[in-house]
Amino acid sequence: MKKAIKWIWLTLAIFFFPVLTTYASPNTSEERADEEQKIGEIASKNEVIYANLQSGGNLKGVYVVNSFELTKPGIIDDYGDYTEIKNLTDTSAIEQDNNNVRINAETDNFFYQGNLEEKKELPWQFTIDYYIVGKEVNPDDIPGMTGDVEITIDVKQNKDVAATFFENYMLQISVPLNTDYFQDIKAEDATIANAGKNKQISFTMMPDEEKKFSIEATTDQFEIDGIEIAALPPSMAVDAPDTDELTEEFQSLTDAIGEIDNGVGELRDGMDGLASGLHQLEDGSAQYKNGMDELNGSSSQLTDASSQINDALATVQEEVEKASGITALEELEDLDLAVSEMISGLEELADGMDQFGSNYEKANQALQDAMKQIPEPSITETDIAALYESDADQEVIEELVATYQAAQTVKGAYDAASEAFGSVGPSLHTFSESTREAANYLRALTAGLEESISQIDVDESVNQLITGVEEMATNYNQFHEGLIAYTNGVNELATSYQGIHDGIGESADGADRLTDGAGELRNGTTQLHDATSNIPEEMQEEIDSMLSQYDKSDFEPISFVSEKNNELTDSVQFVIRTDSLKQEQETETADDAPEEKEGFFEKLKNLFR
Repeated sequence: MKKAIKWIWLTLAIFFFPVLTTYASPNTSEERADEEQKIGEIASKNEVIYANLQSGGNLKGVYVVNSFELTKPGIIDDYGDYTEIKNLTDTSAIEQDNNNVRINAETDNFFYQGNLEEKKELPWQFTIDYYIVGKEVNPDDIPGMTGDVEITIDVKQNKDVAATFFENYMLQISVPLNTDYFQDIKAEDATIANAGKNKQISFTMMPDEEKKFSIEATTDQFEIDGIEIAALPPSMAVDAPDTDELTEEFQSLTDAIGEIDNGVGELRDGMDGLASGLHQLEDGSAQYKNGMDELNGSSSQLTDASSQINDALATVQEEVEKASGITALEELEDLDLAVSEMISGLEELADGMDQFGSNYEKANQALQDAMKQIPEPSITETDIAALYESDADQEVIEELVATYQAAQTVKGAYDAASEAFGSVGPSLHTFSESTREAANYLRALTAGLEESISQIDVDESVNQLITGVEEMATNYNQFHEGLIAYTNGVNELATSYQGIHDGIGESADGADRLTDGAGELRNGTTQLHDATSNIPEEMQEEIDSMLSQYDKSDFEPISFVSEKNNELTDSVQFVIRTDSLKQEQETETADDAPEEKEGFFEKLKNLFR
């Protein structure tokens, strides 16, 4: 028995001797000095942050896998507040002194894991809620449930963490749903892809955003693997779109608004001229109206005087017809006196007509000058339609258009009646001249009578006189009837012109209001033009600002673990995963467990028992 044991110990010594020799030989002082001088050179460092979440989104733990690319292997330093460190490259030890980590990297690529303390938080806060048939369910209770299900994922910024990662990192959220358990899957704003039996529900959240996502489905047995969330800077190449055509269209719009503004300015100036012209027209119309009123007021005097002359001629006619012989001569002397009075009346009538004609001409000229102040129609239907389509006050536009049309109507009515107005003056002049001719005729008649009253045959002269007086009386009666008709026309004209004058006054007042309204409209279009004139530049700036949210080409990565690593850190990525939600499987009993096979060392130890 002792001999067998001896051979066993000999066999073990032969087997383990090379290994023991290798690990037992101590380094010389020269070798340790060489190691101290062997300092590595780091080309870049990458951090992958792994975070585990509870099913509801609460953070459970965080660890970091640090990878180094070295241009020269050797001793390197890293920094981090780690509670535990694991070498993932080889079996060499890693030294840790508080936050300083010293590594002897013998390869060009070196990896190690560092577990962070519990107080280290993520840049995002996740809240995941589960609902069955509209009722919120605790995540621990939901596995195995059936019915209509909704999963909501609410992502917000963690204000207690520096905003660098939140503002510059994009999130990719993936939820795997097994089609054996879930049907009628709906997820707004998500990409749904097939991955074997799973439907992969993917949401993308851009940097500097807070969002809430929702998934709806029907389940006959709720069971899902963990939700995976990846966070990294956007690597997409964002090329600025060609906005020249769009900005040119906006420039055309602003130019058109500018033209409208200029057009409204011209309209305001035109309305100002229209208002000024209407006020001058109102003044001229007032003079014309006063002249018409004076003319109408003197018409009764003219007709009364003419009636007296007409009655006098009738009396003369009667008396002349009675006259004969010496008696006729005596009566002719009385006739001479009556005719003299009639001549005086005709001359007064002629003077009154001259004065009336002069007043009328002045009033008509004032009216004509005022009408000329109304501008010719230059505003087209297109201009009016453009005003209606603008943002100006529609009531102001309605009154503006109505006053403009009323002014043009007055001008058109005057132009149509201007010939009739112009004929009144000459008619008054002709009437005055006719009256004076009648007076001159009577004066010549009486002069002839006085000169030849003693030389003529009385009966023959009386007969001629009777004939002449009868003719004159008949003609003057017709003249008197025409004068009455004329004065009636003047009265009708004076009465009806009051309405025209009132309309001109209202148009002038309306033009004043419209000028004010056009001024306000111009102020509005000017403000609109000022507000829109920079639209192309502002639009380009807004596009550039929107693109800058996604273009992170100028982002300089920083270390998530320690700012002392910033200079060497080339990239930082986050891989976040929640717990799975599955029904617990029945565990095997100790009796049912398969017997473990004995390993070499176990067998070896058993030899010494």
